[in-house]
Amino acid sequence: MLIKTWEVNLPLPETDFYLDWRYGRLDVLVLAGDRPLAIVQLYPPAESRVIPAAQIHREVARKLGWYAWENTCLGQSWYVNGDAESAAALPPISVVVCTRDRPVSLEVCLESLARLDYPDYEVVVVDNASRGQAVRDVILRSGFRYVREERAGLDWARNRGAAEARHDLIAYLDDDACASPGWLRAISRAFTDPSVSAVTGLVLPAELETEPQMLFEEYGGMSKGIHPRIFDGRALDPHSMLSPHNCGVGANMAFRREVLRRMDWFDTALDVGTPSSGGGDLDIFHRIMAAGLMLRYEPSAWARHRHRRDIEGLDRQIYNNGRSFGVLLLKIWKSRSVPRKAVLAYARGWITGWLLSRLVQRVRRKIEFPLGLIWAEISGALSAPWAWRATLRSDRKLRASPAAGAE
Repeated sequence: MLIKTWEVNLPLPETDFYLDWRYGRLDVLVLAGDRPLAIVQLYPPAESRVIPAAQIHREVARKLGWYAWENTCLGQSWYVNGDAESAAALPPISVVVCTRDRPVSLEVCLESLARLDYPDYEVVVVDNASRGQAVRDVILRSGFRYVREERAGLDWARNRGAAEARHDLIAYLDDDACASPGWLRAISRAFTDPSVSAVTGLVLPAELETEPQMLFEEYGGMSKGIHPRIFDGRALDPHSMLSPHNCGVGANMAFRREVLRRMDWFDTALDVGTPSSGGGDLDIFHRIMAAGLMLRYEPSAWARHRHRRDIEGLDRQIYNNGRSFGVLLLKIWKSRSVPRKAVLAYARGWITGWLLSRLVQRVRRKIEFPLGLIWAEISGALSAPWAWRATLRSDRKLRASPAAGAE
């Protein structure tokens, strides 16, 4: 069953919604200003493809609760409205997009950044050693700043973007994501608290048009919910620090420049383009928390991400998730940023409580998630020790190259 996504701002329209025959469900993102309030799942009547406006209103009211619904309809300001902020109160922000050989998705991403409702921002697009001219052409047509980073690896590109950025707040958006118009306003509001070192935002699917995209959402997707959360490193236990995936995802994140500098930037031995195959975002979230700093998850800073449409791409992504998280745990073990006893306990829980548990549930037919994808994550995790050694060797070699010394 494919799902149609739709977003509406309160007050709701008084029109019916026609759901194309390809879709079995409508997922409505309900917004108040730039703040997500709920995601409401709607099914068309059995005898029709038209979802009546009355049904939409009724289900949204049930999801929000009548008190919130009535107050919103009466126009009372029980939520923060970004429109009330003056341009003078909004600090300048640098947006960094890292890309490699994906001109089509990049063009859509940059179009969303051109529509941002923010008075003072720049966009730095880092071309991470693309093998043709198409990426460069897309960037130059956009009017945004083009930067070339020859060392392949997402964290090399992220660090190059930070070095090129002119402003003290640096936001990152993946090249296969699209920012909402109020994205930077929400990030700016989150940083008004001087104790906040980093901000992550809600990431929703841009489409659910293929079975692999549906499976990725069933696997967990990228969303961390519609409620703001604070991750204060001074108050977290080791288990929470070992769960940086709860903080957000690298597709939508922002930092104070001095915090990135204090963390010694992103770890270039990690993430896409290295044998680790990922983990650079989770690593820096972990290090921020381990340093006793604060990270805020702010769903108002929301974006949509285009998931992989084919099963081969999804299989590779889930394999890489298993590998990169295993590499991250090995790095934390070596760094002793949390006690090794806690890392061992966490790794045991990850392997038995998640990887092997899902395999057993699938074999017993208690879940329908494809066995091949479950095994892909387990295989990735089993490759982590090799990947950890290989990624360190690769990074040392790259750092010793002439390109590294030319900075």
